[in-house]
Amino acid sequence: MEDPGAKSIVGLIDHTLLKPYASKRDIESLVSDAHRFGTYSVCINPVYAKYAKELISKNGYSLKIAAVADFPLGSCSTMQRRSMIRSLAGTSDEIDAVVQVGLVKSGNFAAVLEDLQQLVGEAHAGGMRLKAITEDAYLTVAEKEKVYEAVFMSGADFIKTSTGFADSAYASSIGNGSTGAEIESVRLMHDVAERLGKGDVGIKVAGGVKTYAQILELLEASGRDPVPERFRVGASGTKSICEEAGIKR
Repeated sequence: MEDPGAKSIVGLIDHTLLKPYASKRDIESLVSDAHRFGTYSVCINPVYAKYAKELISKNGYSLKIAAVADFPLGSCSTMQRRSMIRSLAGTSDEIDAVVQVGLVKSGNFAAVLEDLQQLVGEAHAGGMRLKAITEDAYLTVAEKEKVYEAVFMSGADFIKTSTGFADSAYASSIGNGSTGAEIESVRLMHDVAERLGKGDVGIKVAGGVKTYAQILELLEASGRDPVPERFRVGASGTKSICEEAGIKR
């Protein structure tokens, strides 16, 4: 795939800060930097969704807000997860929610699908997109196929590779050497989507995405157009990505 250009690539980034110790001042810097770099959105913990919206509105920025839900564990009940999403309507444009990992590891993919369908319904009712995080580091190849199928059939707007918080020891124990976005997994997402006729579902790559060149490789693997409705990048190191791409702001 031809390089669509640095500004277009940066416009696909959800500039991210999800550390539990992030302060209001950190969120102020995140929002300011995201505007300066020209990213699509900021991705933050829900405790700061209202504050970030106020900052963006006050300064006249065009940034979107992506808030996470049941993050990073994917361990809450569907009722709890729906309540989290409902509470973010009006302050967030998108929700990044982790699949219920325990149900995946138990092989209960029907329950995973049912949960995701309810989350999608809740998000859409509140005017928000839903990105389903599969946390690939915890999955075998066979589990990935089943989870990807559930995400694509749920009506989710995006499938997302990782939280960036996965347990590396567990990932290694099942043969996964990375806790972030991997080309092979993104390519599998594309293949499963095509098989199911769900090529319109977006792909978000996140976790360890640190370079411009890496983004281009993952974009190629996704088979998606370089537009924010189809492909997204979760990155906290946006500044270094911009510098690599020759963007100075």
